[in-house]
Amino acid sequence: MMKPTATQTLARARDAQPAWAALSVKVRCAFLGKLRLETAQQCESIAETVAHETRKPLLDALSGDVLVTLEHIRYCEARAGKVLKTKNPGKPALMYRGADFETRFEPHGVALIFSPSNYPFQLAVIPLVTALAAGNAVVLKCSERTPQTAARIEALCAKAGLPDGLVQVVCDAPEQSVELIDARPDLIFFTGSSMNGRRVAERAAKYLIPVILELGGKDASIVFADCHLERAVEGITYGAFSNTGRVCVAVKRAYVEASIYSEFLSRLKERLAALQIGAEYDSDFVSLAQDQRVALVAQVSDAISLGATLQYPKDWLEAGESPVVLTDVPPRAHILNEESFGPVLCVAPFTSEAESIALANASPFALSSSIWTGDRRRGRRVALQLSAGSCAVNSVISVIANPYAPFGGNKLSGYGRYHGPEGLLAFSRTKTVMYSGDRKIRDINWFPFKSSTRRQLTALLRFRHGATGLRGLVSRLHRGPGS
Repeated sequence: MMKPTATQTLARARDAQPAWAALSVKVRCAFLGKLRLETAQQCESIAETVAHETRKPLLDALSGDVLVTLEHIRYCEARAGKVLKTKNPGKPALMYRGADFETRFEPHGVALIFSPSNYPFQLAVIPLVTALAAGNAVVLKCSERTPQTAARIEALCAKAGLPDGLVQVVCDAPEQSVELIDARPDLIFFTGSSMNGRRVAERAAKYLIPVILELGGKDASIVFADCHLERAVEGITYGAFSNTGRVCVAVKRAYVEASIYSEFLSRLKERLAALQIGAEYDSDFVSLAQDQRVALVAQVSDAISLGATLQYPKDWLEAGESPVVLTDVPPRAHILNEESFGPVLCVAPFTSEAESIALANASPFALSSSIWTGDRRRGRRVALQLSAGSCAVNSVISVIANPYAPFGGNKLSGYGRYHGPEGLLAFSRTKTVMYSGDRKIRDINWFPFKSSTRRQLTALLRFRHGATGLRGLVSRLHRGPGS
C-alpha cells in the first residue's frame, strides 16, 4: 500500500474535522479522558520506549514525558469547557443601544504540529490534546529519531476511540515538513531549534498560515549570596545536566555573586563528580550519541580557543560524554550566542543586582530563567526585570510543567504561548458576533449624513469624555443647525 501524500493526509484531516468540531467541548474531553486513562495504564512501558529511543534515564522519561502529559490532559478535561465557553465582552456606555455582543471560540481547522526528539511524548501529546480540545484535527509530525514513540501515540489515539482521520501521525525525514506546510494546514505549532523554526515560519508566511513557535533557549540562572547555597548547587546541577542538557529550558548560563563565586564553583565540581554516569535506566547522566556531540564539541573548542577556562572535566573533548563547566567565556563565543543542545554550563561572577540582570538579558534567547535568593522581595523584583518568558525563584525547569500556567519564549526563543487558558485559545480563532434589533429603519450614523446629527455627536463626544458638563450637553443639543 502506497504511503499517502501530504496533500492526501491534510485532505483526510479536513474530512474528519467538521464532525469533531460539531461535538460539544464536554464530549471532546470525554475522548481525551479515555486517552489519559490508556496513557496511565501504559505509563511504564511508554516511559521505557521513550527512554530507549532518547537515551535518557527511565525516571526522566516517566516524569518529564508521561507525568507532565497526564496532568495536562487532566487540565483540559477540567477547564476547556470554561475557557472556550461563549462570552459576553460588554460594550461602551451610551453606544450600541439595543445591540448585544458575544465572543465565540472556534477551531482553526487542521493543526500541523511538529514535535522534537528530546521529550518526544510530552512535546507531541500536549499540543495534540490542546488542539483536539479546541475542536481541531491534527497532523502530528514526530521526529524521525523517535518512530517507536510516534507509533505509541498513534496507537493510544486509536485505543481512545478518536474518529478515523482526526489524528494522523507521521515521522518521516525533515524534508516532509516542507510538503506538509505546502499542503496548507490552518495552523502550525512548532517545537524545535530556532534555526528550523525560522525556516518553518518563512515557509508558512508564503501562505499566511499562523504559526506558534516554541524554540530553543540559553537560560540564565542568577545566584545571590543570600541563597541556600546547597540547594542552588543541586538545582543548577539538575537544571543544566538533566536529560544530558537536552532540555529547551536547561540552565546554560549561571551568574554567581562574586562573594560566593569560588565556593559555588568548588561545590558544583564536587557535585558533578558524584553524578552516576552510565547507560543504565537509573543513571543520572547518559552520554550523548556521537552524532549529537559534534556541534557541542565544536562550540566548547571555540570558547576555549577564545580564552575560556575549562573547569570540568579535564579534557574538553569529553563534551557530551561528561558534564562540562566553562568560566571566563568571552561574549563573542559561539556557545553564548547559539543554541547548545547538550551538557555545557557557562559560569561567571557578578558584583551587583543590576549587573546580574544585564548579563542575563544580554542573550538573544529568552525562554526561561531562574533566581536563587533567600529574599523573596528580591526574587520577585529581579524576576520581573528578566526578559525570559518564565522565571523560577529557588527552583528550575518545573515552572514549565504547570498545566494551568502559560509557557513560551521571547526573542529568538519564539513567540506565542501554550499551556493553561492561553494554550486553548492559541488553538482557537476568536469570532465576535453582534446582534442588533430590527425595529428601526436606520441607525443614526447611517445615510443620509446631516449637520444636525454631526452637532449631536460632537456634543455627546465632549460630554462622554469630560470636555463639557451636562449643562453644556443640553445647551449644544438645543442650538440650531448652524451653531
